[in-house]
Amino acid sequence: MHGLEQLAATVAGGVTIVCGFPASGKTTATSLLSRLLNAVVLDKDQFAPRLEESVMAELTGNPYDRDSDLYRRVVSPHLYLALIQQAFTIAERCPVIIDAPFLGYIRTAAQRGIRLADYIRSVADTSDITIRTVWVNTDTDRIRGRMQRRGAERDEPKLSDWNSYRDSVLHSDLADAGPAVTDHVIAN
Repeated sequence: MHGLEQLAATVAGGVTIVCGFPASGKTTATSLLSRLLNAVVLDKDQFAPRLEESVMAELTGNPYDRDSDLYRRVVSPHLYLALIQQAFTIAERCPVIIDAPFLGYIRTAAQRGIRLADYIRSVADTSDITIRTVWVNTDTDRIRGRMQRRGAERDEPKLSDWNSYRDSVLHSDLADAGPAVTDHVIAN
């Protein structure tokens, strides 16, 4: 997690978004940054997991589906907007870190040729909160190993069809888009 200390030295409030693929090390980076900044952490996996799981179970039969077009169109935009708005409210008083993949936002920002922070500002309709973005860059073998070690139910569908998940998500355009649209890239 080289570079997080340097980043922390430049942060004076606002919202820091730590994004990347599932199991890339976002939570580890967030934990370190939160200690350095004495920041409030909003973790997407803890934000509304039962709501997300129940909606996806109803829509697709898979409570852990986070990669389908249906999830990206119906659930993700609203969940992420609520997370961002909550972060902005808290950031009026103290630094906030959001720990979430933000893959849909990254894809859209890249397609529009803009920075992720600018896209988030436009979606949340705000300009007065400082936003900085961090992409946690990790190779696919390490991601798979982390998923296997943590043994989370949400990772089972990815691991059971690893080649498809790797090719459609980890080796997709997002692998280049994430580092291209974020402010900082942290190698993990």
